Amino acid sequence: MKKTAPRQKLITITTLLILLSMLTLVFGAPLLRVLRKSFGPLAYWLIGALVVGAAWALDAQPFAAVIGAVWMTLGAYNECEEKGIGWWISGVFSLTAGFAALFAGAVVSLMKNGVNTYAEVVKIMESFSQKVTEMNPVVKLDPEVLTQQIPSAMVIVLILALGLGLIYERRVFSWLGLPREKTASQLKLLEYRVPDYFIWIAMTAFLLTMVSFGGKAIAILAVNIVNVSVVLYFFQGLAVLEVFLYSMRAGLFTRILTYLIMVGQLMLILSVIGLIDYWVDFRRRIRKLMLAGNN
Repeated sequence: MKKTAPRQKLITITTLLILLSMLTLVFGAPLLRVLRKSFGPLAYWLIGALVVGAAWALDAQPFAAVIGAVWMTLGAYNECEEKGIGWWISGVFSLTAGFAALFAGAVVSLMKNGVNTYAEVVKIMESFSQKVTEMNPVVKLDPEVLTQQIPSAMVIVLILALGLGLIYERRVFSWLGLPREKTASQLKLLEYRVPDYFIWIAMTAFLLTMVSFGGKAIAILAVNIVNVSVVLYFFQGLAVLEVFLYSMRAGLFTRILTYLIMVGQLMLILSVIGLIDYWVDFRRRIRKLMLAGNN
């Protein structure tokens, strides 16, 4: 355990982490970053094993599977980051590790509850669809389509956790009064940009969702890739929005109002902005305008 982190704060961090994870699943991610960076890998992985084991023992297998996967994702990312591995490779590796943990946990949890076949999973989704329709009659969900998109839903949960962890890490460190050490390979959030080659993967997947080619399995894979791509480009659009607000010297009220509208109501618009940023490079243009204005 690092000397710079007061030991008495470990209980506070762990308690808040468990509570936030129980309430939101992913909003405990920034605390996971703080826990790993301030108290080291031994405390991080030991506490994670205890939390997941306790949740499993208390017959909360779905929660144990999700929190275990989030813990794995944030931990694996930090291990790669400390070894100087680039953020994109670190992200892909950590998300793969987290997805494997979540998938394994979900399978074991389903089997423990007597769900052993694909048809039985569809039946569960059918029950879920009916409840959603009862709450909002306008919404009609296809249980089989929902089941086919479970893999991308799992990845999206982990991406959101990782994104929230990276975005709010600095503020949580400041709030807890703990020193924050930077690493050379750490991602600069305002410079976040999905690798250029990924645009062709996303566009090909989108095309395959529109055109019947290669059979049903290819179409299902394409839909899942599109779902993940939307979230990845959402964060790129978010970085563009933040640079724009900074260039406008937006105040606190303006920022809150903008994020409530853009993130709360128009998330897809931000994803489109992030996608178009591949060709337009909004941030470079905004910075050129800022420089011209200053001159």
